Amino acid sequence: MAQTISYSKDVYPLIKTKCLKCHEQDDENPNSFSMDNYVLTRTSGKTKNMILPGDGANSYLILKLMPIPPKGAQMPMFSKKKLREDEIGLIRKWIDQGAKDN
Repeated sequence: MAQTISYSKDVYPLIKTKCLKCHEQDDENPNSFSMDNYVLTRTSGKTKNMILPGDGANSYLILKLMPIPPKGAQMPMFSKKKLREDEIGLIRKWIDQGAKDN
């Protein structure tokens, strides 16, 4: 049986430690992508395909976490501690499972 990935238990702790420094709602970031909570993570930002529920491979969030993103620098941009492959895989699996608020 496949593991169900939880936004609150699995994904948000990664966001909190690796992403919120630059992607808080009050911060000025070029893409206006805020990750303070589930709703903002799913609806904010200028990029429409940031999270495509059921399609982690084509979700821009996953592409930006990879070593060679299609545009710009790998996220997190201002940290030497990039997300590990298993951490990216966890977020991708959450997206593949429908990016639910669970």
